[in-house]
Formats: sequence, structure tokens, C-alpha cells
Amino acid sequence: MNHLFRSLLYGCLSLCSGILLAQETYFRKVYEPKSGSYVEVVSLFSKLPSSGYAPVRVTIANRTDVPASVSLMFQAEAGSGYGSGSLRTKSSFVASSPAGTVTSSDFLVPVAAMVKDSGYSYNHNSQTLELSMVGVTSGSYVQSSSSTLKLPSLLISEALNTPNASSLDSETNSAIIGSTGGYSPGNLVFGGKFNPTQMPEDWRAYIGYDGMLLTDLDWGNLPPGARSAILQWNRNGGFLRIFSSNASTTLATLSITTEGNANPAPRGKGYVQLNRIAPALSLDAKTVVNDSLKVKPGPARQAEMMSSEYSASSWGLQNQLGTKTFHFVMFILVLIAFGILVGPINLFVFAKSGMRHKLFITTPLIALGASGVMILLIFLQDGLGGRGIRVQWIELVREDGDNNAYIHQEQISRSGVLVGNRFLLTDPSALSPIPLATSQWTRLNPSSSNDQSYEMNFTDKGLQVSGDWFQSRSEQAQMIQAIIPTRARIESSDATNEAALLSNFEYDIAEFYLRGKGGKFWKAQQIASGKNFLASECSQAEFEKFVNDRVSLLGKTQQDKIKQLSEREGCYIASASKAPMLETYSAIKWSDDTTIITGRVQKTEAP
Repeated sequence: MNHLFRSLLYGCLSLCSGILLAQETYFRKVYEPKSGSYVEVVSLFSKLPSSGYAPVRVTIANRTDVPASVSLMFQAEAGSGYGSGSLRTKSSFVASSPAGTVTSSDFLVPVAAMVKDSGYSYNHNSQTLELSMVGVTSGSYVQSSSSTLKLPSLLISEALNTPNASSLDSETNSAIIGSTGGYSPGNLVFGGKFNPTQMPEDWRAYIGYDGMLLTDLDWGNLPPGARSAILQWNRNGGFLRIFSSNASTTLATLSITTEGNANPAPRGKGYVQLNRIAPALSLDAKTVVNDSLKVKPGPARQAEMMSSEYSASSWGLQNQLGTKTFHFVMFILVLIAFGILVGPINLFVFAKSGMRHKLFITTPLIALGASGVMILLIFLQDGLGGRGIRVQWIELVREDGDNNAYIHQEQISRSGVLVGNRFLLTDPSALSPIPLATSQWTRLNPSSSNDQSYEMNFTDKGLQVSGDWFQSRSEQAQMIQAIIPTRARIESSDATNEAALLSNFEYDIAEFYLRGKGGKFWKAQQIASGKNFLASECSQAEFEKFVNDRVSLLGKTQQDKIKQLSEREGCYIASASKAPMLETYSAIKWSDDTTIITGRVQKTEAP
């Protein structure tokens, strides 16, 4: 009887959990009723990001005397419907728990990037994340989100979401109707909710979101690791909006340093905004939604940026790669020759009257010969492997204990015949495909009907990647973001002379420009690694020309961010030609690599 009662109790708890947290909890399943052992799978955010990763937490309460494990297989899909094709990303994980323990494991599940544009004014997109689990228990679940390219991908804390969800969602749909000419899917959600005490501690969990809204109390309830990860995400371009009903609360009291006293205040590539709110935490839905739809300053719409900026003719990196003409004349001649051989010559010469049985031999041989010639022509025209060009922007930070290089890399390649498509990303990073303008070489563009399939799995050595990232006889592009610890910096070597500097980079700097104090500008060239150098004064026009020339290869959003950073006093921008890049597929011969470095001159550090 006790066992029966306990089983019913756990079943009721599981059911209630699924009802109360239907958007977050995939399931909670008791696999050993006698001991109450269960497996719970929870998506930490109720709305899928536009790209990057969805953080999923798996808890195994193993109260048995044997180890327990489950295998989780995910398939993410994103598309805009209406025949525009979709992107699919597969991944798998294993969670285990020793006997007699409760173990929680956080997994970064790759999602399919929302980069498709249906071609309709409302740009309606849908995303799904499907889970199939086997092991000590089994189950399946599908998490789905509906969005548009006009709507930023946002997160909102439970404290703010609970009293405001209905009004925010309603206003979001009304605002999208106004911005898209009279249409909205009708089921748009303002943001994905989260519990601040259950936040992931890896910056990659937030990379696919444009903005975050929470209270100052939520900020205090964040685990220290999660707070650091959010600050990294914010510095990398995220828009952090904090609401407080305490008049004495400031960003300084929250231990958030910014560059300037504006509100929103710039912080690296992103912004932080502090707003007052009544103790009831009631928001003005119209104002909040309108502010969230602003781009400058406001949450950047990564999905819209990815869908439109790189498929335009203005992307400098693709222009530098150039175009290649497909020489189809030789292929037509081969087909004509094949038709003549397999037809009249085969029929009247090789297998003439009375010898028709030879057709069973000559026809396959002619077909094999023609196929061999076609393959040879492809190799001669396109070659083996491919070539590509890359540009990376490194933002260096050395403050508040944050000593990292924030790397944004864009790359494009044109491939010939490829053997295999697997590669390894060794640095903690986020990888997204970039849709290109329609051509005979591109397989992914905003409105193509082609499906794209990717596979991404975490291993001890890094992220193992395969699938349609690189395809034979194609043009493809990717964006990679990484945050990597570094000691690289530019130091001041003389406190009385801002032009006296020291390079602590592991590679040479080709050109260096600094916006100094009092409207002065400085430049230097050919700076050797680990050497002191003295910059010479230059004009503002020289400084701005260098900035404009160097950023021209990047997408427009990244160009604008670098220009904004370069306008801050004490910031520098430099270029290097031999800096290490984030490596992907080794069969591509990468050439003409460009590195752009930005940061602030640091005080000399004691040995």
C-alpha cells in the first residue's frame, strides 16, 4: 500500500510539474517507484534563441544501488515556411549519476539559426527543439517558438514576466502588425522567461539572445558564475535592462561598470540600462515593447542582421573573394558526345544488326566512360578542397577581472570537390551559418528552398562539427564568436606621455591608431611583438580613414559597433596580418586573413 501511495504521489507531482512549467519542463519521470528515483529534463529558458545554444538541465535523482544514465538526442529546426526550406541541427548528450546520488548536468544544445526569410513582409519564423531520450527511462518532447525577424530575441525574469506577460505579449503582436504592414502571427511571445536562481554559468548559453530584462533583486539572486557569464554576454553585444524600485540603486551599487554616464550606458559592444519601477513591478507595456524594438541603442536583432546583411552585394568579404564563372560548355560537349556514342554509334557500329546483345556491354561501358570524363572535368575546373578568406575582430578587455579577448570572425569560402566535411572547434565558441546572395554556387540564402542539415557534438577535445557547413562545389560562409582568456594588451610605458607605449601581443602589429586625450590622435606602424614604441601624432581624418578602411570587410552591424568604440577617448584600433584565427575546416586554403584589434591602453602591470 505504501509503495502504491508513493507511486501515485510521484505521478501527481510529475503531472503538476508538467502543467505548471509546461514551457520549460520537458518531463519528470520516475523510473524506480520504490526508491523515488527520477529523471527530470528542463529547458532553462522558455523561448528558444535565434541562434547559438539552448541551455538544458538534466537532473537524475538516483536513489538505487546501481549507476543510472540516459542518452539524449536533439534535433533543432528553424524555417520561415512557404517553401523557403529549413535548417536542421542534430546533437546528442549522455547524462549519468552514480548510485545513491542526485546529479544535475547542464548541456548547451545547438539550435538551428533563424536566418531564413520567407520573402513576405511579416518574415514569420518558427523554431522547434525535439528531444528523444533513452536509458533508465525514455521520453520525448518538442519545444517550439514562433517569432519574426523584426522581433529581437529577449529574456525576461519570472518576477517581471508574471504581472506583465499578457500585456507585453499583446503589445508585441500589435507592434509587429504596425511594422509589417498589417500582419502578425498572433502568437508571438515578448520574451522567454527564466528563474534567476537557475541560470547557466556559460556565456554561450546567452549568445543567441539580443536582450535581457530583470530586476535588481533578480540580479542579486544570480549565482556568481551566471552573473559573470551575463556580463560577458553583455560586453559582447547583449542589451541588459535592469529595473529597480529602490531609488538608491545604481549600476555602481550593482557592481556593473560602464563607459560613461548615459542611460543606456555603453559597455563594450553592448549597453546597460537602469530603469525605475513601482514596487508592484508593473511595466508600461507599450513603452517597453517600443524600446525593445529600437536598434540604436537597444537590443540588436541578430536574426534580421544574419538574414539580410550578408546576402546583400555590399558585404566586403564576399566582394574580396570575387566571382567565379561556371564553364558549362565542356559539359554540354561531353553530353552531346555521350548522346552520339550511346545512340547511333552504339546501335549501328558497336552493336549493329545481328549483334544487339552487345548493347548489354557497350552501353554500360559508354556510360561509365562518360561519367569518368565528367568527374575529370569537375576536378580540372574546381580542384580538390577550396579557398577562402577570413576577417576577425578582437576586442580586448582588461578590467573588473575580465581579461578576455572577445572574438568575432566572419569567413567565406568557395569549394571544389571535398572529401569529408568534419572539423573540430577547439575553443569555446558559437558557430552560425551565414546566408549568401542567390547564385549558382550558394546553397544557403534567405529565401532558398534548400534544406540544410548540420551536426554538432561536444567532445573532450572541443565541438565536433559536420554536415552542410562545407559542401562540394559551393560557396558558404560562417560567423564564429568566442571569448578566450588572454594577456595580450597595449600598455602605457610613460605616464607623462600617452604616445609612449608597449605591445604585449604575441604577434606583430601592422598599423595602430589611438584616439588620445584632448582631441589628439596618434599612429604607429610595424610594431614588433613585446617591444616599446613611440606613436606619432596624426589627424582625425587619417584616424577615421583607417577605421573605415579596416572595417569594410565586416558586416554592417559589426562596422557600426567598431566605429562606436573608436569614438571613445582612450580607445585604439589596430590591424595585424599574422594573428591566429579560429580554425574550422582544414581542406579550405585560407588566405588574405585580416585581423582588427580594438581596446583601451592599459597601465603598466607589475611583473
